Amino acid sequence: MSLKTSPARCLRCGDPRTEGDDGWNADWRQGRGHGLVCPACQTPEEAAEASVKTAYLDYGNAAVGSDGALRVAPFGGWHRVEAAHHPLVDDPDIHLAVTVKKSRLLIAVAAHSDAGLQAVFADGPCATVAREALDKAGARPGDRRISVRPLDGWPQDSVMLAEDRALFADGEDRGELVLGFAREMNPHLLDAFAPWAADAMRAHMDTALEQRPASLAGITAAALPAPRLERPPAAVPDDGLIVGGPAWQRFWFGHDGHGTTSDAKFHFTAALQRFRTRVMNDSGTAQILAEEHGLRWDELSAEQHEQMHVPGPTAADPGLDVAALMLRTRTDDWTWDGVYARVTPHRLTEDLTDLHPTDVSALRWGLVAPRAFTPDRRLSPQSRPTHALAAVTTTAAYLAVDHTHFIPEDLALDVATTAALSSSNRAALRLPGPWTMVLHEPVPLAAVQADDEELETLFGREQIPGTGHAVLGGVLAAHSDHTLDTTLGLVLVTSVHAERGRLWYLQPAAYGDHGAGRLLYSYAAQLAFAKWRKSPAPPAQERGKPGSAKALKRLAKHPDARGGALHRMNLLDYTPPPVEPRPPTAAVNGSEADREYGTWRRASWTENTRIGIRDASGALVGPVYKDGAIEGVTYTRGSVFRPRSRIRPDLPLRPDTRTVYRLRDTASPQWDAEPPTS
Repeated sequence: MSLKTSPARCLRCGDPRTEGDDGWNADWRQGRGHGLVCPACQTPEEAAEASVKTAYLDYGNAAVGSDGALRVAPFGGWHRVEAAHHPLVDDPDIHLAVTVKKSRLLIAVAAHSDAGLQAVFADGPCATVAREALDKAGARPGDRRISVRPLDGWPQDSVMLAEDRALFADGEDRGELVLGFAREMNPHLLDAFAPWAADAMRAHMDTALEQRPASLAGITAAALPAPRLERPPAAVPDDGLIVGGPAWQRFWFGHDGHGTTSDAKFHFTAALQRFRTRVMNDSGTAQILAEEHGLRWDELSAEQHEQMHVPGPTAADPGLDVAALMLRTRTDDWTWDGVYARVTPHRLTEDLTDLHPTDVSALRWGLVAPRAFTPDRRLSPQSRPTHALAAVTTTAAYLAVDHTHFIPEDLALDVATTAALSSSNRAALRLPGPWTMVLHEPVPLAAVQADDEELETLFGREQIPGTGHAVLGGVLAAHSDHTLDTTLGLVLVTSVHAERGRLWYLQPAAYGDHGAGRLLYSYAAQLAFAKWRKSPAPPAQERGKPGSAKALKRLAKHPDARGGALHRMNLLDYTPPPVEPRPPTAAVNGSEADREYGTWRRASWTENTRIGIRDASGALVGPVYKDGAIEGVTYTRGSVFRPRSRIRPDLPLRPDTRTVYRLRDTASPQWDAEPPTS
């Protein structure tokens, strides 16, 4: 079937494109479209090229040239130069205005303009359009010197040429024309000007021209289209890391910037520095930095650590983006996740409920966008820490790729709201690997934060009300002896952004008795004390090109693959402990006898509890509590997880109409000391 008769079919396999299908690319040849290519037929190189171009090029303002070929400019750049009117040049002291709008470079001059200003433009279309516009306006050349000066508060997308008396505070006429621009100017505007003018402006700029990708191999092995879900934001959003307010700070760090955690004094900046250094070493980035760039991570300054960026020797040198370098060490795993998220038959839901073990691919892949792997020369010093934090947390998640654990839906709420561990249980924690990731159904942050009374109210409603923020799991680190590394933990958080839709990110948190600290310890307890069932062996590929998207799509449909076999996923294998003998209702005495209402008890971990010994078939070999129970023969002792339970189920629950506590997105007060912030 020809492309002309069926434009919505794949050019290669003929499959139709249905509404909602993402990841389809157009096949362009010498600027002309020849058809569409479905995700399964794309090679990794084609998918990478399309993804990078989508992040780099402004297709929304593309235009067809006189030769019939499509013209596409990078964001902030242009594919066409035009003469236009600008209100600025109505002022007799303004000779020239240059701006970029919708991928067009617009040049505005007037009759009073000095025709000699065409010397500031680069040879080619810019100089030609400027000369023609000046001739049409009747401008006359003058013998004026042109200087360059940055202007505070000037728009980033515009440059003007004005009389010096209009720009200098003293109003003195020095007989010069001044080329004015913003220090944060769109760096693509430099291409419009002659080398001498561009170099002079570049020396005053706070940003440098973004390095255009010379080859895909220099960016990433394969940057792939997003899974069939509203695409996550390009980077971890600033408003997602810290909502603000003392309650939010206490939830994550145990204090609001003025106090300390219950266990020990916690300083976020120092903890993040130690955590960042560990990720640098474990990912091999520190070694690459030394071998390929001659730099030692531990010898860099604190500012370079925070920004993960080493400035170049000159303002025009972009320097070294250590954050992008770190992410590129995880390219293979990230690429595989992107392919799997694109071909898996199970898609993420809008609210991220009904999670499957295989959804870890889409969630990990969505932590960063493809362009995060590319050094960005336009990043300001203020935005680099956010870029660096996203790189560190994402790399940590991929370091745990061999130790990923999934908690079933019916236990997610209990695990997320488990009571604080005892000191002896904390001392006994041992993790299965140096890095471990836990994943489960979303649990609202209000439930994780709630105290016993508030949690009792939530349980009494038999449902957890939805909130803007929910937790999905976390990433934990361990020392070489498998003991828990409590420097810093990461919690996978999801929320809905007003403009970007559903997003998720890894939030740093301190260990302790506060909300996020209890959550991290609860994950560690499940990893240390619970029984986990390993996924079956990955199914064998029967046909197709090894490693191709089509072959992976067929494998993803296998029942073992849906159970996490391809992801080396560990599944929580929870067996309820035998019920201890309880006195009958008539025998209840003391405070229990005076109860008017029943209540709930949150999930918890016990100590020194009898654990029945089972045979190969999973059956108990003997009694655990009854007569005949023998320690070491029919039972052992250890820590046991007990889910939430009803106290006095024979009594009705307390009627309660209280408003459940929720974290409020309030503005933080002015800090007297440095707050723990990411």
